[in-house]
Amino acid sequence: MWDEAEYERWSASAEDALAAARDNADRGWHNWACMIAEQAAQLAVKAVIHAVGRGAAARGHDLVALLDRVAEETGTAADDVVAGAALRLSRHYQPTRYPDALPGGTPHGRYRLDDAQEAVADSAAVLAYARGVYDALAAAEDDADDPT
Repeated sequence: MWDEAEYERWSASAEDALAAARDNADRGWHNWACMIAEQAAQLAVKAVIHAVGRGAAARGHDLVALLDRVAEETGTAADDVVAGAALRLSRHYQPTRYPDALPGGTPHGRYRLDDAQEAVADSAAVLAYARGVYDALAAAEDDADDPT
């Protein structure tokens, strides 16, 4: 089952989140930039899962596990660059938001510009991977629909 509309909905949200992560990085909210970058990557990966009609499998917040689901559903595994990006981004899921996830201080005081820049770059890599998987699947779907 192919769901282009649902892919577009989730993918647009991923792009919006990545833009927000960049904006937060530029404004000095480095912890929030990292958190939103991680969320953007989740949205992009979930977009692919929704595209293949497996929305129920697009649950959870473990980016590494979500990438594994994409590989299972599409046969397209992430390369080492994207897998590394997902692993780094996954580390931003909680400590960027919750003071009790840190040994002291606040999330705002524990993240720097270089952290935000790395997270944004990692997120962009995951979004590009997700777009590539989707584009390949869409092309295959078009070929299957073309009777010539």
